[in-house]
Amino acid sequence: MTDIRVLQAEIARWEKDLAALEEERTAEGWTEPETLLFIVQRTIGTYRRQVLPRITAERALMLPALPDSRAAEALTEYSAIVADEINQLVDRLDELRRELVRSGQTAQLQLQATETLAGLRALGRVVLRFGQEVEIPSLTARLTPEQSDQLTTAVHAYEKDLR
Repeated sequence: MTDIRVLQAEIARWEKDLAALEEERTAEGWTEPETLLFIVQRTIGTYRRQVLPRITAERALMLPALPDSRAAEALTEYSAIVADEINQLVDRLDELRRELVRSGQTAQLQLQATETLAGLRALGRVVLRFGQEVEIPSLTARLTPEQSDQLTTAVHAYEKDLR
C-alpha cells in the first residue's frame, strides 16, 4: 500500500470511529458535552499518532511515478502546507479540550471545538481525495524525437505563414 493510501486509510478509519461513536452515544444516552470531549480527545490522538506523522514523513502525500522533479517539489510544498494546517488545528483542539475540562462546559468553547473539528474534517477530505480525483500534469514537456520534429515543422510552417 502506498504512503498516500495508508494515510487515507487512517483518516477513513477516524471518520468511521466518529460514526460508530454517534451510535454508541445515542444508545448510552451521552450528553452533548460528553460526546464533544470524547470526539475531541479521539481526534487529537488519531491525528497526532497516525495522521500527522504520516503527512510529515518524506513523500507521504506524493503519488508514485510523478511526471518530473518540479512536480515532486510542488507536492513536497503541498505536503508541508497540509501538515502545518492540520497541526495548527490539532493544537487548537487540544487547547479547547483543556479549557472545556478546566472551566466547565460553555457554549462558546463547544462551538469553537466543533468548528475546529469541522476544519480538520475538511482537510481530511482533501487528503482523502488527493490522488483520486486530481491528475497532476507534467510541468515540462518530454517529446519523442518524432514529436520534436513534428513540432519544429509546425512552428516553421506557422512562421512562414506569418511572413
